[in-house]
Amino acid sequence: MIKAVLFDMDGVLVDSEELTYEAAIAMLRERGADACREDFRPFIGAGDIAYLGGAAGVHGLKYDHEMSVVTYEKYEKLVSEHDIAYKNTVRTVKELKNMGLKLAVCTSADLVKMNINVKAIGLSGVFDALINGRDIKNNKPAPDIYLKGAETLGVLPSECLVVEDAKNGIIAAKAAGMHNAAVTTTFTREELESTVKPEFICSDIYDIVALIAALR
Repeated sequence: MIKAVLFDMDGVLVDSEELTYEAAIAMLRERGADACREDFRPFIGAGDIAYLGGAAGVHGLKYDHEMSVVTYEKYEKLVSEHDIAYKNTVRTVKELKNMGLKLAVCTSADLVKMNINVKAIGLSGVFDALINGRDIKNNKPAPDIYLKGAETLGVLPSECLVVEDAKNGIIAAKAAGMHNAAVTTTFTREELESTVKPEFICSDIYDIVALIAALR
């Protein structure tokens, strides 16, 4: 029985990857690093320290907290100029809520970015729990954030469905002993099947509604 859905945020609820790249690349260029998107790709879903620090390391720089501060300042400005919700994000979340499911956001991003995104898509106050990368010790691909989400919601890991886009996130969900579904917004079906092998693969977030109904 699925009692709770735990959503990753970037690439699942919000189409933010391009804006995140843009903000992070601009931040690193201010520090003299000619960064590109491929520098960040291995660190998608692993948290802002790994994401920014990993790309910085490619160019001989070491992560410091100011990197996050500047990146999110730039990111917030970009978000104010764009609609970042996927077409069916709000519809999906509200239908799952009406089905009586407990809902959580479990993002490797920090509190600042999480709040920017949830507010921007008009879902403040809808989720039963908001867990960010600063709430746990070990970020994805470790299972900590999803175990924290289940604990906060008061459900068993086996009663949770994790919705992810990133390979690191699917690994984390499996390690937590949870059902898992990947949406093909960041990696293709073929990439996911040949590497982390999610339990379910969806082309659109709204597919989760039918999936939950079938699982229940």
